[in-house]
Amino acid sequence: MEETIGCPFKIGDVVKFTPDEHDYGWTWPSFESMRIGPGDIGTITRISQGKYIYLDDERGGLHWQCFTKTQ
Repeated sequence: MEETIGCPFKIGDVVKFTPDEHDYGWTWPSFESMRIGPGDIGTITRISQGKYIYLDDERGGLHWQCFTKTQ
């Protein structure tokens, strides 16, 4: 199991991809290749290096601060 130090989320949490303006402008070209877009919701299946979140079918790979937990 990979460490999740600093990341408030855990595998199995349902989160929404909510990048801020800086993240949106800086990583926009990567969204398509990562198969994720603002507002997407999914279940965390992997947390890499304690900070990068992957959803459902390996979508993502973005910093945990770009996500918010959903109910």
